[in-house]
Amino acid sequence: MAVISTPPTRIKAIDTLEIREGLDGLTPSRIIMLYRRAPLLRPASDPASVWQMFERSSLVLTAWHERQLVGIARVLTDGVLNSYLCDLAVEPDVQRLGVGKKLINTVIERCKGTDLVLRDSDISSGFYAHLGFKRVTNAWVRNCR
Repeated sequence: MAVISTPPTRIKAIDTLEIREGLDGLTPSRIIMLYRRAPLLRPASDPASVWQMFERSSLVLTAWHERQLVGIARVLTDGVLNSYLCDLAVEPDVQRLGVGKKLINTVIERCKGTDLVLRDSDISSGFYAHLGFKRVTNAWVRNCR
């Protein structure tokens, strides 16, 4: 017997969105599922490594709608000069409903006084420009793996 799977219904509006700070309610499998569905192009095959990434972060924010994880933001910061938005992932069914913007605004609040830097793919560059981020050319990246 074949099982037919239907995609989740797209939510039209979010009446209640709860932003939480910290790891409460998170598990590696929840994070990995969101990364894959968002899609956030991060290595997510090793649950232990994913959990370490979050445990070692300066700030973790999660967005919840009706007890469902719908978004996540992860930041490294010195709290004085620089903050780095490592990850921003939003469940596809709630994208364009303000979840990402709410997470970014909360990151900006918590990192006030610092420069917030992020790496981006071409997929979401319009989103960040819309929120007032400026593309910079004076950066370098080196893979240390």
